[in-house]
Amino acid sequence: NKFLGYTKDKNGELVIVPEEAELVRRIFRLYLEGSSVIQIAKLLESEGITTVTGRTKWWTSTIEKMLSNEKYMGDVLQQKTYTIDFLTKKRVKNDGIVPQYYIEDGHEAIIPKELYYQAQEEKARRASLCKQAMSRKAKQDEKEKSRYSSKFALSDIMVCGECGQPYRRQVWS
Repeated sequence: NKFLGYTKDKNGELVIVPEEAELVRRIFRLYLEGSSVIQIAKLLESEGITTVTGRTKWWTSTIEKMLSNEKYMGDVLQQKTYTIDFLTKKRVKNDGIVPQYYIEDGHEAIIPKELYYQAQEEKARRASLCKQAMSRKAKQDEKEKSRYSSKFALSDIMVCGECGQPYRRQVWS
Protein backbone atom coordinates (compact mmCIF):
# COMPACT_ATOMS: atom_id res chain seq x y z
CA ASN A 1 0.00 0.00 0.00
CA LYS A 2 2.87 2.38 0.74
CA PHE A 3 5.17 2.49 -2.23
CA LEU A 4 7.44 5.49 -2.89
CA GLY A 5 6.74 7.04 -6.28
CA TYR A 6 3.36 5.43 -6.85
CA THR A 7 -0.17 5.48 -5.51
CA LYS A 8 -3.22 3.49 -6.56
CA ASP A 9 -6.23 4.95 -8.35
CA LYS A 10 -9.85 3.87 -7.77
CA ASN A 11 -9.34 0.83 -10.04
CA GLY A 12 -6.25 -0.33 -8.14
CA GLU A 13 -3.84 0.64 -10.94
CA LEU A 14 -0.44 2.19 -10.10
CA VAL A 15 -0.26 5.92 -10.81
CA ILE A 16 2.93 7.99 -10.56
CA VAL A 17 3.21 10.66 -7.84
CA PRO A 18 5.45 13.30 -9.52
CA GLU A 19 7.21 14.60 -6.36
CA GLU A 20 7.98 11.10 -5.09
CA ALA A 21 9.02 9.93 -8.56
CA GLU A 22 11.62 12.70 -8.68
CA LEU A 23 13.02 11.43 -5.38
CA VAL A 24 13.22 7.88 -6.76
CA ARG A 25 15.09 9.15 -9.85
CA ARG A 26 17.45 11.08 -7.59
CA ILE A 27 18.22 7.99 -5.48
CA PHE A 28 19.04 5.95 -8.59
CA ARG A 29 21.18 8.81 -9.98
CA LEU A 30 23.12 9.23 -6.71
CA TYR A 31 23.77 5.50 -6.56
CA LEU A 32 25.06 5.36 -10.13
CA GLU A 33 27.24 8.43 -9.50
CA GLY A 34 29.08 6.44 -6.83
CA SER A 35 27.28 7.19 -3.58
CA SER A 36 26.80 4.29 -1.20
CA VAL A 37 23.38 3.50 0.24
CA ILE A 38 24.60 4.77 3.62
CA GLN A 39 25.60 8.11 2.08
CA ILE A 40 22.25 8.38 0.28
CA ALA A 41 20.36 7.68 3.52
CA LYS A 42 22.38 10.29 5.43
CA LEU A 43 21.87 12.84 2.65
CA LEU A 44 18.10 12.35 2.63
CA GLU A 45 17.96 12.61 6.42
CA SER A 46 20.10 15.77 6.45
CA GLU A 47 17.77 17.40 3.92
CA GLY A 48 14.74 16.53 6.06
CA ILE A 49 13.13 14.34 3.37
CA THR A 50 10.69 11.88 4.90
CA THR A 51 10.03 8.31 3.85
CA VAL A 52 6.75 7.25 2.28
CA THR A 53 5.54 6.34 5.77
CA GLY A 54 6.38 9.84 7.04
CA ARG A 55 9.45 8.93 9.09
CA THR A 56 12.63 10.99 9.11
CA LYS A 57 14.96 7.97 9.49
CA TRP A 58 16.02 6.34 6.22
CA TRP A 59 17.15 2.72 6.53
CA THR A 60 19.82 1.46 4.12
CA SER A 61 17.76 -1.69 3.54
CA THR A 62 14.91 0.49 2.25
CA ILE A 63 17.18 2.10 -0.33
CA GLU A 64 18.67 -1.28 -1.30
CA LYS A 65 15.16 -2.68 -1.86
CA MET A 66 14.24 0.37 -3.94
CA LEU A 67 17.29 -0.12 -6.15
CA SER A 68 16.33 -3.75 -6.82
CA ASN A 69 12.57 -3.26 -7.23
CA GLU A 70 11.51 -3.97 -10.83
CA LYS A 71 8.31 -1.97 -10.43
CA TYR A 72 10.26 1.26 -10.93
CA MET A 73 10.96 0.27 -14.54
CA GLY A 74 7.32 -0.64 -15.20
CA ASP A 75 7.54 -4.42 -14.72
CA VAL A 76 5.94 -6.60 -12.05
CA LEU A 77 7.04 -9.90 -10.53
CA GLN A 78 4.04 -11.50 -8.87
CA GLN A 79 4.07 -13.98 -5.99
CA LYS A 80 7.44 -13.02 -4.49
CA THR A 81 5.97 -14.32 -1.23
CA TYR A 82 3.17 -16.74 -0.48
CA THR A 83 0.96 -17.56 2.49
CA ILE A 84 1.87 -20.78 4.29
CA ASP A 85 -0.91 -20.61 6.87
CA PHE A 86 -4.12 -18.79 6.03
CA LEU A 87 -5.23 -18.71 9.68
CA THR A 88 -2.14 -16.89 10.98
CA LYS A 89 -1.60 -15.16 7.61
CA LYS A 90 2.10 -16.01 7.82
CA ARG A 91 3.93 -15.23 4.56
CA VAL A 92 7.35 -16.51 3.45
CA LYS A 93 9.66 -15.76 0.54
CA ASN A 94 8.87 -17.80 -2.56
CA ASP A 95 11.93 -19.91 -3.43
CA GLY A 96 10.25 -21.75 -6.30
CA ILE A 97 7.51 -23.47 -4.32
CA VAL A 98 4.73 -21.43 -5.95
CA PRO A 99 4.93 -20.31 -9.60
CA GLN A 100 5.91 -16.67 -10.16
CA TYR A 101 4.66 -14.49 -12.99
CA TYR A 102 6.67 -11.68 -14.60
CA ILE A 103 4.68 -8.96 -16.36
CA GLU A 104 6.61 -6.52 -18.56
CA ASP A 105 5.40 -2.93 -18.97
CA GLY A 106 2.44 -3.50 -16.63
CA HIS A 107 2.33 0.16 -15.63
CA GLU A 108 4.05 3.49 -16.29
CA ALA A 109 7.76 3.44 -15.42
CA ILE A 110 9.59 5.98 -13.28
CA ILE A 111 13.06 4.74 -14.21
CA PRO A 112 14.04 3.78 -17.80
CA LYS A 113 14.97 0.11 -18.18
CA GLU A 114 18.56 1.00 -19.16
CA LEU A 115 19.04 2.99 -15.95
CA TYR A 116 17.55 0.18 -13.86
CA TYR A 117 19.85 -2.41 -15.44
CA GLN A 118 22.87 -0.12 -14.91
CA ALA A 119 21.97 0.03 -11.22
CA GLN A 120 21.76 -3.78 -11.09
CA GLU A 121 25.18 -4.09 -12.75
CA GLU A 122 26.64 -1.58 -10.29
CA LYS A 123 25.11 -3.49 -7.36
CA ALA A 124 26.68 -6.71 -8.67
CA ARG A 125 30.04 -4.99 -9.18
CA ARG A 126 30.06 -3.59 -5.67
CA ALA A 127 28.96 -6.91 -4.18
CA SER A 128 31.78 -8.75 -5.94
CA LEU A 129 34.48 -6.66 -4.30
CA CYS A 130 36.46 -8.80 -1.90
CA LYS A 131 39.46 -8.10 0.22
CA GLN A 132 41.95 -10.30 1.91
CA ALA A 133 41.20 -9.78 5.55
CA MET A 134 43.18 -11.13 8.42
CA SER A 135 41.17 -11.55 11.54
CA ARG A 136 42.19 -13.05 14.85
CA LYS A 137 39.71 -15.91 14.61
CA ALA A 138 39.74 -16.63 10.86
CA LYS A 139 42.48 -18.27 8.87
CA GLN A 140 44.82 -15.99 6.96
CA ASP A 141 43.86 -17.41 3.56
CA GLU A 142 40.11 -16.94 4.04
CA LYS A 143 38.45 -14.22 2.01
CA GLU A 144 36.06 -11.91 3.77
CA LYS A 145 33.47 -9.87 1.90
CA SER A 146 34.04 -6.16 2.09
CA ARG A 147 31.51 -3.38 1.85
CA TYR A 148 31.65 -0.92 -0.99
CA SER A 149 33.05 2.41 0.12
CA SER A 150 33.03 5.56 -1.93
CA LYS A 151 34.53 7.48 0.98
CA PHE A 152 38.00 7.95 -0.51
CA ALA A 153 38.94 9.33 -3.94
CA LEU A 154 41.01 6.30 -4.99
CA SER A 155 38.66 3.62 -3.65
CA ASP A 156 38.66 0.60 -5.96
CA ILE A 157 40.83 2.31 -8.59
CA MET A 158 44.24 0.85 -7.73
CA VAL A 159 44.47 -2.94 -7.83
CA CYS A 160 47.35 -5.36 -7.33
CA GLY A 161 48.80 -6.64 -10.60
CA GLU A 162 49.41 -10.11 -9.15
CA CYS A 163 46.31 -11.02 -7.18
CA GLY A 164 43.80 -8.45 -8.50
CA GLN A 165 42.76 -7.27 -5.02
CA PRO A 166 42.11 -3.55 -4.62
CA TYR A 167 44.58 -1.59 -2.52
CA ARG A 168 43.06 -0.29 0.66
CA ARG A 169 43.99 1.93 3.55
CA GLN A 170 45.84 0.24 6.38
CA VAL A 171 46.25 1.66 9.86
CA TRP A 172 49.06 0.29 12.00
CA SER A 173 49.18 0.69 15.73
